[in-house]
Amino acid sequence: MATLVTDELWDTLAPLLPERPPSPKGGRPRVPDRLCLNGVLFVLREGLRWQSLPTELGWGSGSTCFRRFAEWTACGVWEAAHVSLVTALGEAGLLNLERAVVDSCSVRAVRGGPHTGPNPVDRAKKGVKRHLITDGHGLPLVVQTGPANRRDEQWLPCLLWWLWAALSYGWRRRPAALQGDRGYGFPWSIALAVAWGLRSLLAVRGSPHGSGLGRTRFVVERTHSWFERYRRLVRCYEGTEAHYQGFYQLAACAICAKRLRDGRQGGEGWQPFAQVA
Repeated sequence: MATLVTDELWDTLAPLLPERPPSPKGGRPRVPDRLCLNGVLFVLREGLRWQSLPTELGWGSGSTCFRRFAEWTACGVWEAAHVSLVTALGEAGLLNLERAVVDSCSVRAVRGGPHTGPNPVDRAKKGVKRHLITDGHGLPLVVQTGPANRRDEQWLPCLLWWLWAALSYGWRRRPAALQGDRGYGFPWSIALAVAWGLRSLLAVRGSPHGSGLGRTRFVVERTHSWFERYRRLVRCYEGTEAHYQGFYQLAACAICAKRLRDGRQGGEGWQPFAQVA
């Protein structure tokens, strides 16, 4: 049977999934968790409605996969798995922490909700923002979502807190520097990065154009494109913030698990960029 769930991803997620005791009344056997995870990943990758998930794949119905996704999201499975994978990458020497790179990207929202807001660059249509911090290779260390009308630098304290959480669990390390465009280059945000022990490479407000996009900061732009390969994330179709954030965390887990597998197999194509200037 075809599968979308790699061994690295499953080995990380399996210990975090809640156990369901057998029903004393019997009934239909429960669809195995790994099969349902395949169904959830298929919906995420192809951008399908839940009810459009083909049962011929053998991964359960769309309703079953949705219930399992909602249950795991409520239990915080995706966040814990992402932190575990980042830790595993760090322990394997597969993270480039010469610098961390921060950026955001706006996404149009089809439905409303507290996680959406009027997008100032899209004629005030409803939208959300994807906020990222990546390592020097572009691996997602932190991904968070919020309303499209909230300024980038206002998310920096939250992103740095999640960065600390991701890099201080089991494997303790911090990036040498934080790089970002002028949307983050306010005096207070630069001071905040320095207070966290990071060298600030945030482009100062009003400085000449150019913050390393073509030479070093391109990695975070590439990571945005990696997320958009998961068609369910190209538009925000979720009515709840938890489900939309859960999809992003799952996509980040899949990206990190692929890197972990490639690293164990001696995969190429992840050469670090130049040293910090």
